Amino acid sequence: MKRRRFRLLAHTADIRLEVRGRDLQQLCAESVTALFSLLTDRHKVRARESRILRGPGGDPADNLFLLLREALLLHSVDRFLARNARVIMDGSGVSLEVGGEAYDASRHVLHREIKAVTAHALEVRKGPGGYIARFVVDV
Repeated sequence: MKRRRFRLLAHTADIRLEVRGRDLQQLCAESVTALFSLLTDRHKVRARESRILRGPGGDPADNLFLLLREALLLHSVDRFLARNARVIMDGSGVSLEVGGEAYDASRHVLHREIKAVTAHALEVRKGPGGYIARFVVDV
């Protein structure tokens, strides 16, 4: 059985997550999939199409915040649900490729509405075995 790379943390309001990845790219990709896991059962989402989002890059926390915000915008505006994600960071910036499909009420159950990813208490740090991120989503 595959070990989950994220867990929910206690928080007084909203939802706070902790995500792990072996490197910064995997950390960001796992954070995006964790975000979509809060929205729906990703196993029922088919990776029928890809969407690519790009950003200028920056420090790890800025990159993570940008990618999470853009991924949530993709869902909020286009009603897109992601099954998987891949992140590439290089000298030209950061790009996120998500595979998924548009929301289909006959197959997808939305668990909750996420209003925003907040910069409050967002942190990215190197830990044993890789990187750890913590962030809060406003529900």
